[in-house]
Amino acid sequence: MDGKVLEKKKTSFRLTDTLILLIALIALVLIFSLIRREFFSYDNISTMLKNMVITGVLALGLTPLMIARGLDISFGASISFSGVLMAYLYNLGIGLPYCLIVGVAAAVLVGFLNGLLIEKFDLIPIILTLGMMSILSALALVMSEGRSLSMLTDQLYYFATRTFLKIPISLFVLIIFIIVFWFILTFTKTGRTIYIIGANPKVATLSGIKVQKVRILLYTFMGLVTGIASIVMVAMTGVGNPLAGAKMALPVLSAVVLGGISLAGGAGSVWGTVIGVLIVSVIFNGLSVLNVPSYFIQVFQGLALILIVSLYEVRNQRAARR
Repeated sequence: MDGKVLEKKKTSFRLTDTLILLIALIALVLIFSLIRREFFSYDNISTMLKNMVITGVLALGLTPLMIARGLDISFGASISFSGVLMAYLYNLGIGLPYCLIVGVAAAVLVGFLNGLLIEKFDLIPIILTLGMMSILSALALVMSEGRSLSMLTDQLYYFATRTFLKIPISLFVLIIFIIVFWFILTFTKTGRTIYIIGANPKVATLSGIKVQKVRILLYTFMGLVTGIASIVMVAMTGVGNPLAGAKMALPVLSAVVLGGISLAGGAGSVWGTVIGVLIVSVIFNGLSVLNVPSYFIQVFQGLALILIVSLYEVRNQRAARR
């Protein structure tokens, strides 16, 4: 009898996606640490964590949206536009708090317009947000005249450079986001609604859920997250750069997809996204420590994204056949 119980306990254990990702993360850290001792130094780890704040915040904002079968690839251009707008207003002599509020409000408006146009006119998300990305990129270049606008302030400098208990202050922004998103998706009715919509929008509609309204709110919330990420970007760089977010889409989408967020919606978790962000950050930082040229790192990221999507798709097809 005892043997049967033990056998059941053994067979009940299985490797979840999150656990597999965690093992992969630990393996990557060990490999880079063995190759270069500098990788595991405090200075390098601190720098890596600070640099992943923006990617992490954006990936977390994208997580509930993609679970609900939405998609936004305009966030990089929105960061550039919001940052340039903040710096432009600051150089006109407007107070810092007002500049930040207007910049975030602009990003929120972009998110709302994305959701409204996609849901009300039944547009394909990737096409609409691609068009929005082009518009915002052009507006940022026109407003800045193609150059970076200085926005050096004591408050932003303090936020970007100071630490608390040897932890970068900017990292606490990401920690707060992780806790908030985890709580919402795990313990609230809103979180359950998001998963239901992602699993089957038609069933959700028949159940009385206002699918369009929820998705518009998620796009708007993604705009808010983008605005906050833009403040972090300006604080870290000291400028409003029209090209600041040009390369953000690949690492953010890679982290989200790597974390197990299904492109078909209805699946994924905050912790999966967090580990995905850590893996992407470790790979980028580790290859940088090894002096691998940045363009080769981009090639590796692109190949990794293609491989990850392909593996998840094959697994989903096998699961569907079973």
